[in-house]
Amino acid sequence: MQNTTLEELKSWRRHLHSNPELSNQEFETAKYIREELEIMGLEYETPLPTATIAKIKGKGDKYIILRADIDALPINEQNDIDFKSNNNGVMHACGHDAHTTMLLGAVKELLALSKDNKLNINILAVFQPSEESFGGANLLIYKYDFDKYDIDSAYALHINPDFKEGTIASRVGPIMASCNEFDVNIKGKSAHVGIRETGINAINASIQVYNQFQTIPTYDLDSKHTNIVHIGYMKVGEVMNSVAENGHLEGTIRSYNMNDIEIIKDRMKKICKGVSISTGCLVDLVLREGYPAVLNSDRLIGLAQAAAKKSDAEFILIEEPYLLGEDFSFFSKLTEINYSFIGIRNESLGYTSGLHTPTLMLREEALVYGVDYLVEIALSFK
Repeated sequence: MQNTTLEELKSWRRHLHSNPELSNQEFETAKYIREELEIMGLEYETPLPTATIAKIKGKGDKYIILRADIDALPINEQNDIDFKSNNNGVMHACGHDAHTTMLLGAVKELLALSKDNKLNINILAVFQPSEESFGGANLLIYKYDFDKYDIDSAYALHINPDFKEGTIASRVGPIMASCNEFDVNIKGKSAHVGIRETGINAINASIQVYNQFQTIPTYDLDSKHTNIVHIGYMKVGEVMNSVAENGHLEGTIRSYNMNDIEIIKDRMKKICKGVSISTGCLVDLVLREGYPAVLNSDRLIGLAQAAAKKSDAEFILIEEPYLLGEDFSFFSKLTEINYSFIGIRNESLGYTSGLHTPTLMLREEALVYGVDYLVEIALSFK
């Protein structure tokens, strides 16, 4: 970093960490980002109430997108720190405070390069809301006219405690899974246990749906592919001495292969129809479209590797993708993308907690590599 200090990174990140806001509620966060951009003398657009897009002028007509997500999670923070969350039950437990900080630092660096006529690519710095819920990236792409720009590629960094400080990790092809959600609502018929034969048991149907859904990855899909059909919540019945009338199940589908997703959905529909016939219950499957898989461009991996090296970071080529979801995948509607991880693991300080946990923690020193990496991405365009 040439124009941004570590103290600035600490100030940005700790303010954001202390004041987390949930998806679609990031009003104070957006206000803070915009104030910092104004201090830098940079104009911005606000295509959504909490989305901010700043443009940095370089040479030529082509653009790249640098994106950071800004929302937090409904988690009660357990860290004993001076800048602990001020919003009870809300925490930056996925590191979006760090992502926003790195992009603010990169914006300040790139703005200085632009003023010195040393930037050969135009920059769209996208501070995106609602990654954790509602697919903010998709909403933003729908609302904002990105087509008016000649976009070469888009980039995002995500902190990851699986990797030590001073590392950048990425891979070609799938790096994050497609994530879809589903509900199954089951309606039977209540009856007193003494005349149970007059009822229709929703427990029976719920168990059949649960068991048969679990067989889909094993028997309906290519065994070499990684697929998950997971039911994590089930509620069935009303009282212990009557036949259960109502059942409700909730779950998620995870896959890297969109064709497999369609096979899974089709099989789930057939299972629900069959269970309805065999039990007499009404079985209603509700499928909710989630995030597509994040598929990294082959063309950009060498650029990412070179940028990491110039940032004095160790580059790690990831062997296996993650079965986590990320709405940065929607940016592939616009252009080729690269999604990479920045390591924050520091075992000597005990900073080893996973994402989406109440004790996730990092050093801002680790974010310097991220700022430099984003800058080097931009400088790689000649």
